[in-house]
Amino acid sequence: MKVQTTQIRVRVVKIECELLDTCESQQQQQQQQHPFGQDELLLMGDMGTSTEMLKPMAFCNGMAQQQQQRRQIRAEVQQMTVSEVHLQQQTMTTATIIQNGTSHVMPCSSTAPLLNSVPLPALEMDINGGTVEYQQHRRHEGSNSSAENNGTAGAKTQPRQRRKVPEGELCAVCSDRATGYHYGVASCNGCKTFFRRTIVSEHSFVCQYSGNCDVTKNVRCACRHCRFAKCVAVGMDAKAIQNDRDRIGPTKRVRLSPGPDGKRSSMDEDQLSLSSLSPQARYQDEKLVEHTMTVEALCNVLRKCVLVENKSVQEALAQPSLIFQARDLPIDERTEFKELYPASMNDIQMWNIRELRLCLEWAKTFEEFQKMTYSDQFALVRHFAFTFNILNRVFYSLDKGPDKIVYPNGAYILRQPQKEVKIPGCRSIYHRQMDEIMMPFRNLEIIPQEFACFKACLFFNPDIGDLSPAVRPEIGQERTKYLSALFHMIIDRHGAAYGVQKYGNLLMMSPSIQNIIDQNEENMQVMEVFGHIWRINGFVKELCMKELK
Repeated sequence: MKVQTTQIRVRVVKIECELLDTCESQQQQQQQQHPFGQDELLLMGDMGTSTEMLKPMAFCNGMAQQQQQRRQIRAEVQQMTVSEVHLQQQTMTTATIIQNGTSHVMPCSSTAPLLNSVPLPALEMDINGGTVEYQQHRRHEGSNSSAENNGTAGAKTQPRQRRKVPEGELCAVCSDRATGYHYGVASCNGCKTFFRRTIVSEHSFVCQYSGNCDVTKNVRCACRHCRFAKCVAVGMDAKAIQNDRDRIGPTKRVRLSPGPDGKRSSMDEDQLSLSSLSPQARYQDEKLVEHTMTVEALCNVLRKCVLVENKSVQEALAQPSLIFQARDLPIDERTEFKELYPASMNDIQMWNIRELRLCLEWAKTFEEFQKMTYSDQFALVRHFAFTFNILNRVFYSLDKGPDKIVYPNGAYILRQPQKEVKIPGCRSIYHRQMDEIMMPFRNLEIIPQEFACFKACLFFNPDIGDLSPAVRPEIGQERTKYLSALFHMIIDRHGAAYGVQKYGNLLMMSPSIQNIIDQNEENMQVMEVFGHIWRINGFVKELCMKELK
């Protein structure tokens, strides 16, 4: 716009110069008719010269002013020629055009129609004899130089516009909420990061089954082979990964500072994502998550199978885990779901014993657990067995309603248990399970991967009193591994701002869970001492009652 204004001023000055040239010609004609100088005319006026004689004098005064004005205008034109008008010869001109509330920087080639809309040739002027001559070739040279620089300067100033996904768009890979178009496909942060790190790290995976595993937001980490295959199938483009931008470097320590609107910056969130981990650390996290999810899926199968009763915990721990044989075992008819119905005392007892046996089979799937002595193994499972029981019954009841715990066969317990399951002298813990575990799980939107890792974090507890000193550091290292996998999985899914908060809130549930377990142990002691109708199974007593075992 500045160049357009300058060109208009040049045209106005040109007209003024032409008018002044006309006045100069008229002045010369008048001087020929009145050959007196200005001083002589003034003198004649003082001597009483007639009014008719003074007219040429007034004209001469106006002529002198016009000459001075013409000199000023020509000087101004000369200055404009050197400075302002020369702007049109610049090698690059950019303009900011506001479209739909977004600022776009456009190179000279895009703004050229705007500049050329004023049909003025530019830019050099020759002011001789009161005329203004324009040199056409200057504009031609200026436009050429502008075009030559358009390819380089324009490429640097033009920002890349990222497409936004419509509200409610789902990830094409796992059907979770899509956060944007990543590598050409609408996808979530988890699948975006998984695809990038798989390509950059050049990992190759093998499916343990037939190669057609389900890939949904609840089980997407179970099989990396099928997940990556689906990423490719839906159109994720490996060529879209920028080597410099997406190169995986060391972990950076980033301080999160809220922005003006109180939200964390997206740059900080990206730096805290899994992309900042080393390939070895990422691979370790993936391996842990994959293990826990595989075991969790098989646990859900084994939970409904026929289980051979063991006489003691030691006998159960000495045998190989039944987890990996679950698909070959027959189904127990008592565990099949038929309909929802109020739980009886037999239902509660059956499921408690089943979950405690399942805890031993689950624990034996961990390699580090297998390396421990029996005394250390027993200490771990005895401390964790009823936690395993409560966490499972609560997590798998999340979608059954806010005020009930539902077992796999349809038996349910309400917040205020029915009379059939109330035990005199024992305090009910069901409402606490709903308020202190179920409600936080629901509010935090815990998914199976996070739940499986969280259980492993609670299981590997180096602070248990009965552990030998030699094994505590190893158990602490195992807990650190699963805590790291849980943390980065949450950050990868939610981003740093909410992810850190969710991770902290999840870990803060541990004291409440332990308090519920302690209350449950007190109830079991009351039942044992006063000999209620529901007598405690010997296996349960050995595993859960450390003082009366």
